[in-house]
Amino acid sequence: MKGSNHIVNLQYEIFYSKIKNPRTYPTEFVVRTFLADYPNLIFNKPKTGAKVLDIAFGDGRNTIFLAEQGFKVSGIEITKGIVSLAKKRLSNLGLTANLKVGRNSNIPFKDSFFDVILACHCIYYCDDSDVLLDNLKEYQRVLKPGGWLVASVANTESYIFNNADVLADGSRIIRADPYKNRNGYRLFGFPDIESIQQYFSLYFEDFSFGFANNNFYGIEEKVFWVVCKSKKAN
Repeated sequence: MKGSNHIVNLQYEIFYSKIKNPRTYPTEFVVRTFLADYPNLIFNKPKTGAKVLDIAFGDGRNTIFLAEQGFKVSGIEITKGIVSLAKKRLSNLGLTANLKVGRNSNIPFKDSFFDVILACHCIYYCDDSDVLLDNLKEYQRVLKPGGWLVASVANTESYIFNNADVLADGSRIIRADPYKNRNGYRLFGFPDIESIQQYFSLYFEDFSFGFANNNFYGIEEKVFWVVCKSKKAN
């Protein structure tokens, strides 16, 4: 019997293969976090040449944005097919990034390698037998001590958790994904920023938070923005 990893791999590879536009647009919270200043944002913004990892880069929309800022960009995705599609898109735009196959809990880079990790709509994806802490521990491993994590974290009231099965560890098996990509897969959500900070604090500190409650014509997306600094590994 094939597990949920195989299901999500297949569905996302099909999903991204259907995107034909030569260029896509970066996620708004990513642009705002990296380029703008806000009174409650603690973030030492990376300078030209900084090593930035784009986790679950998908169609490459944020990878392109990061590369255009002059960063040394790497990225991971869950299949070779998705990696190949993104490499082609970047190449067509005259950009390069070091893109590899990897997972949230298995990142194929050395310890203390990156200055910043971007985890846009992905940190809360939990592979078979993993929990969210496994993902956070792996993020901390590849970040330099004091390196930054910029992430979006799902709100338990968001559309993706409609009719989901709630498990003892706080993760939820998705049952009603309107995009059909994540049914049968486990995602981890939080009800508020206090619970996020408490959970993440084993590996991260110096938190900044934002959030968005959007209704995209019937798709009610609720998500937290999280910026925090890696603690020194124990």
